[in-house]
Amino acid sequence: MTRLLLLCLLFLVGCSAKKDRPVAADEPSYTVFFIDKSLSNQPGGTKSEAHAIYEHAVREAIAKNVHQKGDRVAVYFIHDNTAKARALSLTARTPLPDLDGASPTDRDAAQTDYELQLTREQATIQRQVLARLDQPNAGLSNQHTDLWGSLAVLAQANESGRTVRAYYLSDMVESMTGPGRRDFHKIPPATTAQADEWAKTDAKLLGEQYPIGSPSIRLVLPFSATASAKENKPTITRYWHTLFEALGASGVEE
Repeated sequence: MTRLLLLCLLFLVGCSAKKDRPVAADEPSYTVFFIDKSLSNQPGGTKSEAHAIYEHAVREAIAKNVHQKGDRVAVYFIHDNTAKARALSLTARTPLPDLDGASPTDRDAAQTDYELQLTREQATIQRQVLARLDQPNAGLSNQHTDLWGSLAVLAQANESGRTVRAYYLSDMVESMTGPGRRDFHKIPPATTAQADEWAKTDAKLLGEQYPIGSPSIRLVLPFSATASAKENKPTITRYWHTLFEALGASGVEE
């Protein structure tokens, strides 16, 4: 009986020690913001509802995704040359605390210091991303919207080996001229079935050119909850859901 009690005690101590160990860090993340700078997607100033939607998404994403040294954040502008429109690239420098062998007091101090450093770094990154959100685009590049161009960026991010999370701050109205391109301003998908058909057809071509891996995608649309279907076209949103899923995205949400 005494031996049994001793074994139980050792088991409980072992479990307690395991519980006290810090959780292993996630692999570094790569957060990409695609901010629409075309004429069709002007938020209407810093006090507009669309701007508030975008700002909330930026702050939320950085707080969620930036946790450790090596986490990356990039901003690309969406216009007629999206693939070449990198506006910001930052890498987090706050290391996770080394808690192995530390006393409870030292652990608390290290954790507090880490959280303070991380909060400061997240705030700095948020300010820089929001500054790009407010940056105007009066150039000729604002005449078209090349959302397909973002796929080249995602394919490059996939090569980094990081967990890729992409945020589209856009109305998602692709608008490009030329053979094989889509212009949803002129001809949007008429039905859900047509949106799916177009997306699957395009995915066959685009998937060969741009292996994007399995990023998570969030479409941050600038529309209010009371927007009509004429303003917030559900068939366009359906097209992008189907396209990204066909290309291998791990999830697409709004």
